[in-house]
Amino acid sequence: MKAGIIGLGNMGGRMAKRLLEQGVEVGVFDVNKEFVRSFVELGAEEAGSPAELAKKFPYIITVLPNVFIVKETLAGANGLMEGMTPHSLLIEMTTSIPSVTKELNEMMKTKSFRMIDAPVSGGVKKAEDGSLSIMVGGEADDFEEAKPLLALLGQNIFHVGESGAGHTIKALNNMISATTLAATGEAMALGVKLGLDPNKMLDVINSSTGRSFSSDFKFPNQVLTRNFEVGFTLDLMVKDLKIAMSMAEEEKVPMFISSASFQLWKHAWSQGGGSEDHTAIVKYIEEMFGVEIKG
Repeated sequence: MKAGIIGLGNMGGRMAKRLLEQGVEVGVFDVNKEFVRSFVELGAEEAGSPAELAKKFPYIITVLPNVFIVKETLAGANGLMEGMTPHSLLIEMTTSIPSVTKELNEMMKTKSFRMIDAPVSGGVKKAEDGSLSIMVGGEADDFEEAKPLLALLGQNIFHVGESGAGHTIKALNNMISATTLAATGEAMALGVKLGLDPNKMLDVINSSTGRSFSSDFKFPNQVLTRNFEVGFTLDLMVKDLKIAMSMAEEEKVPMFISSASFQLWKHAWSQGGGSEDHTAIVKYIEEMFGVEIKG
């Protein structure tokens, strides 16, 4: 199996390494040549441009900062579309704007090129061990063709609908994740302020109806241990929330609870916390409550 990867950052780099470990012939391209060199040393093949990568590798995975960079990578000078054929398949794994994804898909179709959107959930740890959740939008036949490759990266792989559907559910999932993390942070901070032990609070919450991934994993492993190692930045969470909010605006529907949560995230972001891990949102809540949630 042969696959090219464009974007070797936190997630893309770990995906590339995972594929190399699984015996896939991997090609790489990134504007950061240091990243590229490190993967060449691991056995990957360097491409001088996205077009060159597309000429050599039938499957191309893009994991990029935003949809505008994806668009330039596709249609810009020496872009993917200059090297793709009708047999190529683009697997677009950036967390992106669904409406733009649909536009890109239509643009690809005019050239008889194929793409699916396949964003992921699970973070860097699951990218390393190949246990990501992957949500795919696009043609069912293209999904089935890509599935053996995706199975090397994820354990839970879902075809959720037509083009853009993967990016839609990814934004909505992160909206829920952000909201539960913020709500759990406020409840925990108030409990500490009232004299409760945070460890015992989590014991109760995680055996009761308030349980979530945030209370079950993020609080015991990151917040209580004060281990805010960067995996998925606050910047990226705010970007995803903006996407979710823009979808609601396009549909002219209110998002009362999620909008309130979004204001808290924007407050932390405005204070310069964008480069911190997203779990650092709890530190901004702690500051407002005058407590520390520490195990």
